[in-house]
Amino acid sequence: MNEDILSGNWNQMRGKLRTWWGKLSDDDFEWISGQKDRLIGLIQEKYGYTRDQAAEDVDRHFGEYENAFEDIKAKAYAFGETAADRARSTFSSVADTVESAGAYLRENKWETMAADLRDIIRKYPLQSILLGAGLVYWISRQRR
Repeated sequence: MNEDILSGNWNQMRGKLRTWWGKLSDDDFEWISGQKDRLIGLIQEKYGYTRDQAAEDVDRHFGEYENAFEDIKAKAYAFGETAADRARSTFSSVADTVESAGAYLRENKWETMAADLRDIIRKYPLQSILLGAGLVYWISRQRR
């Protein structure tokens, strides 16, 4: 892991570091303050590792951390792409529906539209009542 990345993410990583190296205290983490060399030195001291063993352990754990982060980043990107695709599809569908409704209003007379509305109300009475109540409420709120 790059030294700058380690320093920049130090506070976010402290919890994860505690799970990896439980012998390090809060004071140790304050003293390390994002510096990889200090971390390696403390792991060497607390766990009795050689300098190379401590460095390998740190590099291995940081590599796992970076891989997990990259995996999360890839999943978030894929989720965003899926959401954007669905939004585009929905927008297209809504645009088609609005265009169809506009064509219906242009092509039909009031008598035909009234008959269609009556048929819808007969087919869906409960939904029609709820929609009517919602419209009355909305109109009354607009007048205030």
